[in-house]
Amino acid sequence: TVATVVSQPMGGGHFKFAMDNGYILWSFQGRQLHQESFENFYQLAWRPREKLLTRSETANVLKNLKKYEKQFDAADKERKRAEYLEKTTEKRALRSRFRERMAELREFKLRQKAARDELNGGYDSDDENNYITK
Repeated sequence: TVATVVSQPMGGGHFKFAMDNGYILWSFQGRQLHQESFENFYQLAWRPREKLLTRSETANVLKNLKKYEKQFDAADKERKRAEYLEKTTEKRALRSRFRERMAELREFKLRQKAARDELNGGYDSDDENNYITK
């Protein structure tokens, strides 16, 4: 965990810094974990937490580390998959709407074909064989 801090000086001039004071906690991956803002904020004192596990519990975790690693890897993979699906859902919807619109326009063009041919004096501008190249 990394902390970024904006604090005001102890001396005068605190009115300049009244809106920006606070801290943000970040994960090692760069994601914001927590944010706090204060009107008067002078210092952040960071103290690591005491050990949470006893020696026997730590030994048990080390013994079963491979099992836990597989569980966490599976959870990470599922989370990444969900993030990927969330990101691509909008793209897929846009692509689908584009394809629907293109189909509508093709249908409209086919409905207008007889009128276009009549206006062009029987000349079919959609037929590739009607073009003359030099």
